[in-house]
Amino acid sequence: MKKLWLAPLILGMLLLTSCGSKGIPAEEAGELLIDQLIFQKEGNKFTKEFRDGDQAKSDLAENSKMFEENFAEGLSSTGAKVKEKQSSQLTQELLQQAREKTSYKVVQIDENKKGATISYYVTGLDLVSAMQEMTRQLVKETMENPELADDEQKTLDATFSILEERVQTIKIKTDPVELNIRLEKEKGKWFVPKDQKEAVFNLFMAFISGVESADAMNEELQDAMNEVAKEIINSLDSLPVMDND
Repeated sequence: MKKLWLAPLILGMLLLTSCGSKGIPAEEAGELLIDQLIFQKEGNKFTKEFRDGDQAKSDLAENSKMFEENFAEGLSSTGAKVKEKQSSQLTQELLQQAREKTSYKVVQIDENKKGATISYYVTGLDLVSAMQEMTRQLVKETMENPELADDEQKTLDATFSILEERVQTIKIKTDPVELNIRLEKEKGKWFVPKDQKEAVFNLFMAFISGVESADAMNEELQDAMNEVAKEIINSLDSLPVMDND
């Protein structure tokens, strides 16, 4: 009787299965990326479908830390020190609000041999409006207590305190922003190419601030602060002129 060479047959079948593995579709990969970046869903599936899944998770988490550091640095530009606990709590509250209120939609997929470019519409938080309202409140408190303006640390602490309150009731942007990212695939596993790090951070910013980049947020924030400055000037002009006589 002829021997059955089962081992070679099984090995061959496994190799064929491995080579034929196409992985999940591009749209699903794009959704998994956002779920892991913002909503913290489908963690096990992300690890399975993305190359070096655990490391990829860690890389995505860096975007939150980067935002936290940049945001804190921007608020502490006067020289006062931001408490790490303050900036961390504020970032986590923003993320929680983003998970509860924001939304996105995959609107276009352009596939090629290496992977796909995925386009999204993202309706994010209106962080600029929250910052503008915070500034108005801070100005009001400073006018009521002028000594606050003389202490940079107290001013910064008041800024965070007011902003934390505003973030808890933050609204979403009226209009979505469109962004895209290029994902690549190797042996059935998706991954984010190194040159797409900025695109990932921009996606993060879109959910947190409702704009397509940090530069865009700075521009909107500058316009909002200019508006508050005009309001202050107008309010001062409307005050009665003191008669020295």
